Amino acid sequence: MLTQTQLKAVFQKYDFSPLKRFGENYLIDGNVKDGIIAEASLAPGDTILEIGPGFGALTLDLAAGSAAVFGVEKDKKAFEILKDLVKDGLPNLKIFNEDILEYDISKIFTGKKIKVVGNLPYYITTPVIEYIIENRDIIDSALILMQREVADRLLAPEGSKDRGSISCFVQYYTKPEYLSTINRASFYPVPGVDSSLVRLKILDKPAHQVKDEAVFFKIVRGAFNQRRKSIINSLSREAVLNIPKAELMSILNKLKIDPTSRPEVLPLKSFADICNEVC
Repeated sequence: MLTQTQLKAVFQKYDFSPLKRFGENYLIDGNVKDGIIAEASLAPGDTILEIGPGFGALTLDLAAGSAAVFGVEKDKKAFEILKDLVKDGLPNLKIFNEDILEYDISKIFTGKKIKVVGNLPYYITTPVIEYIIENRDIIDSALILMQREVADRLLAPEGSKDRGSISCFVQYYTKPEYLSTINRASFYPVPGVDSSLVRLKILDKPAHQVKDEAVFFKIVRGAFNQRRKSIINSLSREAVLNIPKAELMSILNKLKIDPTSRPEVLPLKSFADICNEVC
């Protein structure tokens, strides 16, 4: 891993300027790096997809063992620099200059589910989470560095002000686990906020069984899009369930759900129960 001094030297040598709009902040804290590698729990035969390897702060350690590591770097110049830094010293490491959201992960799947590792900038965190979940059939887990406020939303339990539709989406398909907070001074250039290290373990099956996932997520989004409204007011709208309030009141009472509840206080199971009752 490059130190801050070494990183500055690389910037100068290659005439490279980190792009703020891409959230290019590079890890420079060796203790943090060692902690992330330990949490990756690499085993022989593992396939690792690293999202945004940058200048290899994690990459070289990930590839130091027998795991097959595939790095996907969107920034063309950073990609060329990383290739030059790594050269051909690690035959189990392959780096691609691609947008991760367009990367076909199935081409690196060999039968054993893939582990994802990444340091994600704010602007792409939610799309990458969606990408991971869309490919959940071939992904085992994701170990992700993300802005602390985003992590708080993903992990938020019922009753939390941070809870939203993304919390429900993630908790429906994965078991999210907070691992540690990473101080902003561990990166260069220094970002404006701290980060959190989070593991998303893909569940073998969704957290709750629903009759229709499209309806389930329509209910969730409809509730949180009007989060200041009570459940009965938000869900009865034409754009959501389009059910008369009296009918919805009967359903909620049957499920022992307070019709005046705000969406953030409801457990995931309550949304699943509503879905199964109306489908």
